[in-house]
Amino acid sequence: MMKRITLIILLFFSYVGFSQVVDEPFDKLVLGDKPGFNAAVKQIKLGDIDYERGSEDDMANALEHYVKADEFHSKSAYLNYRMGVCYLYSKQKFKAKKHLEFVKASGGTVEDYPDLDFYLARSKHLDGQFDDAIVLFRSYKETLGDSDEEMKFYINKKIQECKVGKELAAHPVRVWVDNLGPNINGPYSDFGPVISADNRELYFTSRRPEGNIGGEKDETGYHYEDIYTATRSFGEDWGAAKNIGKDVNTKSHDATVGISPDGKSLITYHGISRKDGNLLMTKRDDAGNWEKLVDMGDAINSNYHEEAATLSFDEKKLFFVSDKPGGTGGHDIYLSLWDEGKSTWGEAKNLGTVVNTEFDEKGVFFHPDNKTLYFSSAGHKTMGGLDIFKTEYNSETDEWSEPVNIGYPINTPDDDVYFVLSGNERYAYYSSFREGGYGEKDIYMITFLGEVKNPIFASSGLVNGELDSLRDISIAESMYMSRDMVIVRGTVTDANTEAPIMSTVTFTDVATNKVMYELTPEEDGSFMLAVKSGYNYAITSTKPDYTIASDNLVVRQEDEGKEFNYDFLMERLTPGVEFTLRNIYFDYDKSTLRHASVDELNKLLKIMEDNATLRVELSGHTDSRGTAIYNLALSKRRARVAKDYLVSKGIASNRIETKGYGAKQLVVSDSQLENMSSVREKEEAHQKNRRTVVTIIEK
Repeated sequence: MMKRITLIILLFFSYVGFSQVVDEPFDKLVLGDKPGFNAAVKQIKLGDIDYERGSEDDMANALEHYVKADEFHSKSAYLNYRMGVCYLYSKQKFKAKKHLEFVKASGGTVEDYPDLDFYLARSKHLDGQFDDAIVLFRSYKETLGDSDEEMKFYINKKIQECKVGKELAAHPVRVWVDNLGPNINGPYSDFGPVISADNRELYFTSRRPEGNIGGEKDETGYHYEDIYTATRSFGEDWGAAKNIGKDVNTKSHDATVGISPDGKSLITYHGISRKDGNLLMTKRDDAGNWEKLVDMGDAINSNYHEEAATLSFDEKKLFFVSDKPGGTGGHDIYLSLWDEGKSTWGEAKNLGTVVNTEFDEKGVFFHPDNKTLYFSSAGHKTMGGLDIFKTEYNSETDEWSEPVNIGYPINTPDDDVYFVLSGNERYAYYSSFREGGYGEKDIYMITFLGEVKNPIFASSGLVNGELDSLRDISIAESMYMSRDMVIVRGTVTDANTEAPIMSTVTFTDVATNKVMYELTPEEDGSFMLAVKSGYNYAITSTKPDYTIASDNLVVRQEDEGKEFNYDFLMERLTPGVEFTLRNIYFDYDKSTLRHASVDELNKLLKIMEDNATLRVELSGHTDSRGTAIYNLALSKRRARVAKDYLVSKGIASNRIETKGYGAKQLVVSDSQLENMSSVREKEEAHQKNRRTVVTIIEK
């Protein structure tokens, strides 16, 4: 009996709920509040005037009128339809669905609302209801005539986007996507994040009135774009954003485009008109101030719209976006190479139809690996709007790989653009239009979690989907997806004066003796570099008339995401000064040079060639294994082998003396070795003890 009563109650409320979805037009209303009714009708008429004009701004104005009428009476199918359409063209497009669903549920017909299925399909597409959207898109397509080929093409594309959306949503990538919060995002459009490689400095574009340099509005009624910046300490949240200042921002549109990994070169967009905008560059001086903006040249800028760019790590390649004639579609991606001889950017080359489509390509970011390009596209296999893709360049074939969608929930059925990675690739930042944001586009941070690691979850009783509870647990720190990068920071200074030295710092792969990276420190002597893990690097700093400073960096796969610091001290070549060659390698119990030693010895060779009267002592040192007598003899042989190499390259024998110290001057003591747990750690310590020291005898 109780079950029967419950069923009757449920049926009653279901009937009542259904019966409430009834169109109650304003012209048939019998209402006691005549002034309120008249005011609402007036708002609808005013809204209709703007609605019929049809521009995005007009639709926004129409919506303001319709909302006021809806506050008086919300059950008009006519009003709900027009509100739904306006919302789809607004910054609150996710509100469209409920209004359009009301129209559909109230019996709205094709005769009354010819485009209802189309707009409802779009709203369901945005909401991730892909199957419902496909049905509605197909229903709308059947109403189109033979002459509507362009619209049919568009509908077919939308159906394909829904199918892609279903596939991507069924296989989500393991990430967290977090809004950066009110310190960065506001009720206005915030987009175009660029990030320094160390994830400490953020620059982005905003149309907020607070701090706006010009304080003026464009023809859309919103403030001109300005560039804002925020900083953070390691492991902390972003601080409050502030305008970058009038040295970069103008009274017109100014937007972030790209930044060099060290954060000292910034590419900006300056809007001349709605169809014309140029790319400019500014550099930061020693005091931290941005210098005067410089046009990037005729090879880059045209009378059309150049709106995004990214530099390679060595700043010799520039990828940028333009809609100039001769491309494959709307905005295309181009590549320009720096011409050292002319000190300007060379002729731009379109990346071709593998990357560019008949639709828009935007928001480029070139990875420090010098081959991977991230960009947004409306033309590849998107799930709607602009999605983020990646492609890799094959230097042997001079070809780009087929672009791959980087997945859901990073990509959504709406626009996702301006994707950038932090140096260690644990995090990425981008602009996305998604429900629950603070304004139109907001800036979000992606945290990559990597492969499923079930053993981690077994002890805690968690399943793979329950990731939110791990946000503050250290286990999550090892779960991000990475391209195996670490950050190396450092300084090069004079050991006596502490003045910065503009030396040449090279990172050489010990296994192949190949120079992997080469850089010059900034004017303050600092440098920063993102390098791949899984390598043993010989790091060497050289400058004419100075000693060599060197060290060794072994980066394991488990080190990915870490930061390493090296502070190199260099001295003038004067008698009595000594320096250690840390990358002269000998195997245990042998005096044969490893192939990897050649690079460091060649640097010493260059010093002696440049200083013809320089005389040096080469002293050999061994690790503590073996007897004292044996180690002393071995160290002498090793010093002699290093001398023989230099003599074979043309250095006079009388300019080099040799001496052996055996294990008398250990860098890593035996007591320290005893406290080391792994064989690998101990072997690396022994390698540090097996070294060659250079002492200046005469200059």
